[in-house]
Amino acid sequence: MIQMNRRQVLLSAAALPLAGCAVPKGPEDPMERRLEAFHVRDPHAGYIDLAQRRAILQTSRDPVLAGLRTSLLKGVNCEKIAQIPVQDGQITLPTFYGDNAGWRQAVKPFWAIERAVAKLASANLVAPDRRYADCLMSVLLKWARHDAMMEFTFENKNKQAWFQIEATLFTMALALSTVRADVRHRTAELEFIDAWFLRVAHHHYAIEGGEGGTCCNNHFYRRALYATIIGVMGQDDHLFRQGMKAILMALEGALPDGALPLEMKRGDRAAHYQNYALNYLIPIAQIVERQGYPVWNMSFGGKSLHTLIAFNNRVLMDPTTVLKYAETEELYLDYLEDDQYFAWFEIYLSKFRSDFMETWAAGRRPMFNRTLGGNLTALFYRDLRAEGRLMARGG
Repeated sequence: MIQMNRRQVLLSAAALPLAGCAVPKGPEDPMERRLEAFHVRDPHAGYIDLAQRRAILQTSRDPVLAGLRTSLLKGVNCEKIAQIPVQDGQITLPTFYGDNAGWRQAVKPFWAIERAVAKLASANLVAPDRRYADCLMSVLLKWARHDAMMEFTFENKNKQAWFQIEATLFTMALALSTVRADVRHRTAELEFIDAWFLRVAHHHYAIEGGEGGTCCNNHFYRRALYATIIGVMGQDDHLFRQGMKAILMALEGALPDGALPLEMKRGDRAAHYQNYALNYLIPIAQIVERQGYPVWNMSFGGKSLHTLIAFNNRVLMDPTTVLKYAETEELYLDYLEDDQYFAWFEIYLSKFRSDFMETWAAGRRPMFNRTLGGNLTALFYRDLRAEGRLMARGG
């Protein structure tokens, strides 16, 4: 068993090749050197353009967005949020599959803080003042002063605490990124929170996971998500590049039709994990694009993020599509009834047309995912067809 503490901080030097918008492979293109071309260009360009999004929400006549102007403010109580316990001791959790009931009980405080910061960030979009942004700052300052999430148990047979921290970390970071323009004047406090984020991120990221699985599958994309957004806010190029690494690894490893082999290995959950991987890759792409990189045009062997999404759409239309890759005769499809797993559609549909994805999303709006910024419909939804801004690409 590895007891990770704040003194054990190592930095990963792994990277992937890149040339222009393609990803060539070969000994003449060392991975690390290629990723060094990517830098944080604008620490203020986080998850969204807050001023632009706020203007859309205030003026839109779309009934979905108009309804959000009041609903986003409901049930957000800063006094109650302040009572959520800080996770600053040694964190050890039961495993999801080994003791699901115990796991569900143990993660309650993590889920509570994730839901709270996500709702604060969402409410700040439409609030008449900045009380929710200020509340979020108070919460993050409290956790930062306790140096929270720096100590956790990591075992080969139990990585659950490690998994949980990655989720809580990117939830908090995305929330701060979303409100940051409204609290930019609180310079010293932001620097203090950023420093804590950077400590936890480097500390957590030093563990690479297991070969063939958590080193490289959806859990790598989850770690890359917190690394990307924290890298932007903290102006840390090494962390920011992990987002590029995740996208390039996904494109390089994907099969020609867009299936992700490591997710297909999940047997009866192959369909779920293809979508779950995109749940993190697409927010990473959003952050990278905000830094001025043409991530949606990047490809490897003719495969782009559009290819991965198109395969996922075919799976949603016919889940048996994965059976040619997954060694199973049965499929876990409960995820199809859980709207949080499709909130990432809003990011894609804000840029590209996909009639199938739009139809899928329309009946589920507004869509909320506590770990990806809260109400993603509020953050990203816009009716491109009504605006006459149709894009050619789409799954």
